[in-house]
Amino acid sequence: MITVISATNRPNSMSLVVAQAYVSELQQLEEDCQLFDFQTLPADFAGPALYGETSASMRDLIGRYIEQSDKIVFVVPEYQGSFPGVLKAFLDGVAPRLFKNKKTAIVGVSDGRAGNLRGQEHLTGVLHYLKAHVHYSKPKLSQINTAIDRNGHWLDAVMHKMVHDHAREMVEF
Repeated sequence: MITVISATNRPNSMSLVVAQAYVSELQQLEEDCQLFDFQTLPADFAGPALYGETSASMRDLIGRYIEQSDKIVFVVPEYQGSFPGVLKAFLDGVAPRLFKNKKTAIVGVSDGRAGNLRGQEHLTGVLHYLKAHVHYSKPKLSQINTAIDRNGHWLDAVMHKMVHDHAREMVEF
């Protein structure tokens, strides 16, 4: 099972559009996959979960999307030159042992020109600390608002191919 995470809780994000498109690519490859939209995180997940008092709803999300997944793809928007704080808070609330030897990948998303290069590198460092295996290929989807429309139709054939090829590589990873 591959879980694709839209790593922001911002409503109407392009990260969610890209994550949905990535899931579609995996489905076309007949891969068992699921989407974890951070908009579904409990409003209070960051407080109790960080201090050993994880709520039942948070335990269910961690079980479904982290423990039961063989591989995780993080679709990560650029926030202040890095990745979203909600992603860091989520990772802090998950037992590190659940990431040990887990196969992961990072797809960077930005409206700028670097495709969240810095955020990808920051997240790579965190995932390595958690002893996860990070796929070598990290697509940088820049100027995302001109690459894919809100309905998930790719307007940029090169970026579509990058996502398609990356999904195929994740299946083989």
